[in-house]
Amino acid sequence: MLAGALLCGPASASPPARVMSLNVCTDQLAMTLAAPGQLVSVSFLAREPGLSMLHEEAKNYGANRGLAEEVFLQKPDLVVTGTYSLHNTTALLRRLSFAVEEFSFVQTLDTIPDEVRRMGALLGQEDKARAIADGFAKELADIERRQCDRRPTAVAYEQNGVALGSETLADSVITAAGFDNLAADLGVVGMSPFPVEQIVARRPDVIITRDPAGAPTLGAEIPRHPAISALPDTRVGAFVPEGSWSCGAPAVMEAVRALVRLREEIAPCPEPGAPR
Repeated sequence: MLAGALLCGPASASPPARVMSLNVCTDQLAMTLAAPGQLVSVSFLAREPGLSMLHEEAKNYGANRGLAEEVFLQKPDLVVTGTYSLHNTTALLRRLSFAVEEFSFVQTLDTIPDEVRRMGALLGQEDKARAIADGFAKELADIERRQCDRRPTAVAYEQNGVALGSETLADSVITAAGFDNLAADLGVVGMSPFPVEQIVARRPDVIITRDPAGAPTLGAEIPRHPAISALPDTRVGAFVPEGSWSCGAPAVMEAVRALVRLREEIAPCPEPGAPR
């Protein structure tokens, strides 16, 4: 069916009337910015609480699995997706003359305002995007300006004993909130296995876990190892809202705020003029 399909007609300068998102991160940007009725479909992952803070809102849209056939049937004016998956689908859609825009989502907070502005320009929602992007950048700058040299250590510890090191969005969030990321400091890049023994030896101030979902598994219990629970001065818990740091979208600020509150509780910065 797809082989003979062809979209015709010149590109229009007006905003796209029908937009599909094939990626859980472009889903969140598009849902934040799209005009009513403009976004017709998001990825099925957008409805997963662990991957999207907008999982309830996602139920208002059709769900897709990133298949070219689904796009062909919807015939959107614009498809938005990520660069790190669905390569074959993206290539096929472009051969069929669909307009496809890819987002790379560099894993740092300071790149989010530009991603928001870009999505806003694509959807014809420049003013809304500018307001959100500027507000995000200002809040991030204010948070970073309030930091001091009291930096407790934290580690994001996932099921199966995986830690989130440098070059992850979690690392950017942890650092911006005023913590030192133990995993990154020990050379962990990306998501990597991190032995319980390392955590016990280093005794971080905070271990950030996530609430287990679905049926209990041995892997999900690793962050709740008795040796970790026994650390006397370590806070262990799901301190960031579920799904808040899975994507470089404005909702990630919820994770930053949550960790800032925690850091101010356990290692408050001195008042201006007070001795450090």
